[in-house]
Amino acid sequence: MTAHLLRSGLLTFALLLLTACTLDVGRSFPSTSATDDHSSSWAITLQRQSSIAGSGLREIAESDLRSGDLLFSSSLGVTSLGIRAFSASSVSHVALYLGEGQVAEATGAGVQVITLQQALAHSDKLFALRVPDLTPDQATAMKSFAWQVKDSGYNYRGIIQFIPYMVTKPLCSLNPFSRNFRQQCVSGLAKAQLGDAASADKKAWFCSEFVSEAFVRAGHPLTLAQAAWISPSDLLHMREGDVATFKPETQLEYVGHLKLGVYLQAGKLVGLNKPKDSAE
Repeated sequence: MTAHLLRSGLLTFALLLLTACTLDVGRSFPSTSATDDHSSSWAITLQRQSSIAGSGLREIAESDLRSGDLLFSSSLGVTSLGIRAFSASSVSHVALYLGEGQVAEATGAGVQVITLQQALAHSDKLFALRVPDLTPDQATAMKSFAWQVKDSGYNYRGIIQFIPYMVTKPLCSLNPFSRNFRQQCVSGLAKAQLGDAASADKKAWFCSEFVSEAFVRAGHPLTLAQAAWISPSDLLHMREGDVATFKPETQLEYVGHLKLGVYLQAGKLVGLNKPKDSAE
């Protein structure tokens, strides 16, 4: 029986490695009341791809948002589907909520400030994550930065450089026993393939680069990695209970979904996605 379980475990482990699925492997220890000191077991924590937090779905309104919240989205368009497939993620875009119904984002048209209703209109799914200890002064600084770089161009060059990097980045997940190894490996690849892109007079941004830089300018970086190395998926996995690609300085809190999208809406109708308040 032991040999069979070992073979099954090794097979599962091999499949996870071959698919380059990001995961953490570590020992889970029994409670202090346990009598067997050797009863610890191995636990595998997979990177969560769903936009729903582990505690369940929460539907929110604009009034639940705060200035500085990160707004993650996806659409049913070919570009969004391609980004999600390429990055193995449920999101393809991230924007910054400025407060008072305003959203700052970097798209193909450059850095823009639009209304939340416009953001909802061009998204199939839209949900918010929050930096829990963001101060009002930091949120104000982020808003000032967004208006400062408004009408800047879109960083097409950065996106093109990202393509080979996204292909090689999963190799860093082949050693799941060391979180530090994975994060150092990803940072090393990013520096080698994307270069040192930090610049105070930068004129072009892609979406996650713009959002990451806004937090840096406010004195509350989400990670010590450079903004140009960060994808929407990387920011998503900095949330609580997930497996981060880059080490987060602060874990993001799930606020809720402003728009469910067709797949979550269908799941809700058939009872698969229960609202957080009623989920046990």
